[in-house]
Amino acid sequence: MNNVLITNRSEESYLLSKEFSLGIEVHDFFFPDVMDNPQPHNDRIKQMLGGIKLRSVHGPFSDLVPASCDTKIVEVCKSRFKNAFETAKELSAEHLIFHSGFIPKTYFPKDWLDNSTKFWTDFLSDKPNSMEIHIENVYEDDFNLLKELVDAIGDPRFSICLDLGHVNANSTKELNNWIQGLNDRIRYVHLHNNNGKFDDHFGLWKGEIDMLNTLELLKVHSPKALWTIETLSVDIKPSIDWLVDNGFIKG
Repeated sequence: MNNVLITNRSEESYLLSKEFSLGIEVHDFFFPDVMDNPQPHNDRIKQMLGGIKLRSVHGPFSDLVPASCDTKIVEVCKSRFKNAFETAKELSAEHLIFHSGFIPKTYFPKDWLDNSTKFWTDFLSDKPNSMEIHIENVYEDDFNLLKELVDAIGDPRFSICLDLGHVNANSTKELNNWIQGLNDRIRYVHLHNNNGKFDDHFGLWKGEIDMLNTLELLKVHSPKALWTIETLSVDIKPSIDWLVDNGFIKG
């Protein structure tokens, strides 16, 4: 099996996953209304996931700040993230992605790091070894706080989900600096492209990111990372073809 997944933007994604022996990253459960009534979605998705072994779930993120100093907000985060974990377990997914919740200039770095370390240490305390948690960059300008967070947690189940499009749109640092700096702490990657201003989720071949060079760097510095094609629905199949044509996955 290729160690590449695609997002379940449509039912066609499940067909493409099976055709190319790819995994699926389930996105339905980051919507609050779905989280409040997950079972009908669980039943539908479990049926479509039949035959697909590599599975992940993207957790909720709207208005959620795990590093908050407000205990009530932290409790909401814990509740939402626990629900996401239970959903991932029910779907037999072994990978769960959460946003870092970092918002620039809202916390002193040490406070954010201390609060995040406590939150994720507590969250992991009763989770099985079979589930990996990947923390995704969004608005970070550089990788240092995420690097410090992974090192502070010191748990093999806890690693970085590097979102290439978020780096290109929100960071002044080059992608190669992120990849080399985070190195093997990256165990999951979101693949999509943009023009450096907005999080457009373009296909892999169109945008400012030199995708060929970026993926070669990831192979060297983050060889254990899974890759998920997180483009717009219309660009998923052409992005699969691009990966095949450039020798990254088998057709």
